[in-house]
Amino acid sequence: MNKNFTDVSVDPSVKVIEEWINFPEGEEYYTRTWKAVSNRPIATVVFIHGFGEHIKRYNHVFDKFGKNNIEVFAYDQRGFGETAVKYNNHGSSGGWKVIEADITHALTSQRKEGIPQFLMGHSMGGGLTLRYACEGDEKRNLAGYISCSPWIQLSHYTMPILQGVGISFLPTVTKLLPYNITDGTIVESNLNPEYISRDPAQVEKYKNDKLMSNKISILTHGENSILNNNYKKMTFPMYIAHGSDDKVTEINASKQFFVKTTSANLMFREWEGRYHEMHNDYGNTEVIQSYIKWILEHVKKS
Repeated sequence: MNKNFTDVSVDPSVKVIEEWINFPEGEEYYTRTWKAVSNRPIATVVFIHGFGEHIKRYNHVFDKFGKNNIEVFAYDQRGFGETAVKYNNHGSSGGWKVIEADITHALTSQRKEGIPQFLMGHSMGGGLTLRYACEGDEKRNLAGYISCSPWIQLSHYTMPILQGVGISFLPTVTKLLPYNITDGTIVESNLNPEYISRDPAQVEKYKNDKLMSNKISILTHGENSILNNNYKKMTFPMYIAHGSDDKVTEINASKQFFVKTTSANLMFREWEGRYHEMHNDYGNTEVIQSYIKWILEHVKKS
């Protein structure tokens, strides 16, 4: 299925394309592409969404990218959003090898010759972005990475909730990334919606969104830690952004990744007072514009 949607775009000058696209495991994933306002974008982005959510929540974000001539492709991952509805597999991710293959497929299928390509992710997707930058098949073919509120370690506010349903993490960040995702058991996370944003309207939207899911595969720490080993190989441009008052993912884990990574092209920014979904929090325009600015700066360097 291939449709053009102008009604879902906040800015009518940005065309949004909705498609169901075959991915490596043979399943179709729901996708959206926010087109650049010109016929030839100056950069392209593949975006990986967070736990339990879906890409329809990002129209107000990627409209701004398109307006700045940056094309964004995103998909509802296996086990989430419209893709999960189609296959009735809520929370079933398929594990890292499936996830990595999906990201690689998205990157290679959406790449445009001569145009810099970036990988970006939020929360769970931010953690996956970090891992891909360390060991993904296409890691050397990208102009840069943006990791927003990455799930390296859960905040102490949220960790007991997930531990209570069988999700276990070792106490130190050096053992937390990568995490493997197994499909043996699907559990409910019971994440507190009030932790996502200070804006009550956004919290209500989150609560009432029927595509949101609180089901997740059990997560365990990986045998090999990126922060002990592979992170040293991460030499690519990266922007890590995290809210100082994030109660879902731990900002100190992002800081530790920043300190441990030797890349001279790594930027970390702590956003004062922001909650987990900075793009849905007060002052979100400033945060979104910082992503765009960083991409534009690295387009010039690529």
